[in-house]
Amino acid sequence: MRAVWVIACVILGGPAVAAAEAGESTLKDLGGATIRPGEQAQPDLDRARQLYRELLEMGADDPRLQTEALRRLGDMEMELGDALRGEVPGAGAGSAETRAAIELYTRLLEGHPDYDRADLVLYQLSRAWEAEGEPERALARLDQLVTRFPGSVHYVEAQFRRGEILFSAQRWRDSEAAYAAVISAGSGTEFFDQALYKHGWTLFKQSATEQSAQSFMALLDRLLLEQGAQDGVRPLESLSRADRELVQDTFRALSIQFAGLDGHETLTEAVDAHGDPAYAWMLYDALGGLLLEKERFTDAADAYHAFVQRRPAHTHAPELQDLAVEAYLKGGFADLALAAKQEFVRLYAFDSPFWVERDRESAPQVVARLRSHLKDVTQYLHATAQASGAAADYAAAAASYRQYLASFPDDPEVAESNFMLADVLFESGAYRESTAEYERTAYDYPRHARSAEAGYAALVAYDKEEERLAGDQKAGWHLASIESALRFAEAFPQHPEAGRVRLRAAQQLFNLGAYDRAAVVATLATTNDLPLQADELRTAWNIVADSAFETGRFAEAESAYRQVLARTP
Repeated sequence: MRAVWVIACVILGGPAVAAAEAGESTLKDLGGATIRPGEQAQPDLDRARQLYRELLEMGADDPRLQTEALRRLGDMEMELGDALRGEVPGAGAGSAETRAAIELYTRLLEGHPDYDRADLVLYQLSRAWEAEGEPERALARLDQLVTRFPGSVHYVEAQFRRGEILFSAQRWRDSEAAYAAVISAGSGTEFFDQALYKHGWTLFKQSATEQSAQSFMALLDRLLLEQGAQDGVRPLESLSRADRELVQDTFRALSIQFAGLDGHETLTEAVDAHGDPAYAWMLYDALGGLLLEKERFTDAADAYHAFVQRRPAHTHAPELQDLAVEAYLKGGFADLALAAKQEFVRLYAFDSPFWVERDRESAPQVVARLRSHLKDVTQYLHATAQASGAAADYAAAAASYRQYLASFPDDPEVAESNFMLADVLFESGAYRESTAEYERTAYDYPRHARSAEAGYAALVAYDKEEERLAGDQKAGWHLASIESALRFAEAFPQHPEAGRVRLRAAQQLFNLGAYDRAAVVATLATTNDLPLQADELRTAWNIVADSAFETGRFAEAESAYRQVLARTP
């Protein structure tokens, strides 16, 4: 009985000297008993439960002793039940102990309705009924707690648990009120964020979509907005795992809501109503992702593009525009994908507002996507022009090639692009412009696979343009073509046409009366890396001989004529 008596003294707050006055053992009498550092005294829960039961029988006539003993014994039964459930979850373990706690708590409340700590008992009793799979009985006790004890330390948690039980029972309006009570208690509680999230769901379930969205976004405001962060949004990876999952769940919930209505239009209304938060782009991104999962490809693209139209210069706008392109491609909408690429090029070309406060190093992904999309668009415009033959289409293709060359002068394929620009100009009949671009391709870039081809194409373009000219314009252009031919032969002596190009240039110089230079060029033609045919060699020596004769160098002329005779059948 000594232990029972000590427990009673503790419960009733008896003086510490009571044991000494009664002649009982005291702490001093423990003598040399010690607890070593790092060791903990292990409570004997079964022994304590037995002592409290004895105390209940001993103090049957003491209400205070009865109530405290009932509550503490109930708490111990609950503790043991919780521990057993944790060891063997789902196997009915701990049920007997939990039922014992329910009996003790109920006995306390029924026998002592004015017990001043009844809120603690109601809290524990609700937990016990939930553990036993009786949510309605748990709810009844929680209802009593929040009604009778609005100032209880367990009030906020009780309201949250009420909300959870009511939500599971699909009692949306009642659960909304419970979550609202948690929210009204302020943001300092551990249940505030979850209450905001579930409050949004209860409103959604009642088709109050506008209010639902505002509740969800109030949660996102708390978790994502951060002054000083890039674009005002805290990076997801900086959040705790629980908060990160809550944010992702909230985005998902909002996306489901908007997808079931008017898609991006409903989202835009919600964003406007919430003051255009800094994380708005993430909402459009999430909606587009959900619609893509549902294979609503054009709706997904519309969602992505809606933000781009709203904030085209935003850091993440190019990313969403690119996602619109991908959505169209996944859906097999090639024409729409191309149009989205053209829009990307228009919005994020280097002369667009997006780059006013940025440089290429700050947005390498945008640079890469611009290069890719601009190349695709340019090739499409070229193909379109070839198919239609329309001057406007050729002009558009040429402009696109020029934009690519100006935007990416260091691109590994820039020479090839310059060649294609020259081709577009030639195909459209702009021969004068094409000669300049062919020559640039041939001579202004480091030697590449199409250098010689470009140099020769320039000569063809010269001839085409010359056919259109007359008078002094033709004469000037003719001289320029000769210089281009000589440059070609000098730069590419192993080209199959190099010797013939020199021979033709020599003939043209001779026809112009430039005899000395004609003789030099013709002589070079005879010694070209790739030899001329016999009749071509005879012609070359004939130019050398005639040029020498015309200038009075008869000995040289005689020697050259002998070369001509040697090659004459």
